[in-house]
Amino acid sequence: MREPRERLIFPLDFSDLKEAVSWAERLSPYIGTFKIGLELFIKFGPRAIEKVKRKTGAKIFLDLKLYDIPNTVSSAVKAAASYEVDYLTVHILSGRKALEEAVKAAEGGLKILGVTLLTSLDKADLLELGFNGEYLYKTEDLVYKLSFLAQSVGCDGIVCSAKEVARIKEAFPFLITVVPGIRLEETDQRDDQVRTATPYEAILNGADLLVVGRPIRLASDPLEICLRIHEEIRKALEDKNV
Repeated sequence: MREPRERLIFPLDFSDLKEAVSWAERLSPYIGTFKIGLELFIKFGPRAIEKVKRKTGAKIFLDLKLYDIPNTVSSAVKAAASYEVDYLTVHILSGRKALEEAVKAAEGGLKILGVTLLTSLDKADLLELGFNGEYLYKTEDLVYKLSFLAQSVGCDGIVCSAKEVARIKEAFPFLITVVPGIRLEETDQRDDQVRTATPYEAILNGADLLVVGRPIRLASDPLEICLRIHEEIRKALEDKNV
């Protein structure tokens, strides 16, 4: 059974590199992977990766959500692989050819994760973006279709919400399932995540990795919250008889 620490990803969503590294050092005994997203990477580039890796020894999830023509995606993946990161995101909506090029360009253990639908999107957003019919009213069907494409071209995993992960894991058991939008049950946070779940629910439904940011970052005692999340993960794994 993978330890709870190894199932947790903490997003370093900070504008200051010193602050990001400080959080990474503080949380490294409880977090197995740190996510470096657009803000930190655009501002500090590879230096952000180097500092976090050197200070923590943890895995690095470079969350750039690449969405471009195949040749550009391929070149970007090769660049990311040279930084020796562990995970890199590519939008599945960039199409089959771009995904194939991403998988082909990945080297040195870099795992390609296909992004399905952002957990900030609801049905109104999808309607405005031009989705209609069954995909508008059954979001899980659209996520399933995108996940099928991702696994068919050789992506290592996908990013989806906890609401869709059970179906995805049942259909594609070898895909790594990364689930953001994790919230603690007793909180009532009103933010930009609309398809959310607790750590227990997400793991029970089949999530492999949980992205947990604000519940930890905004807590009065972040380390205590990490331990509570660990306990939820353990309980879910026990209930699944893993």
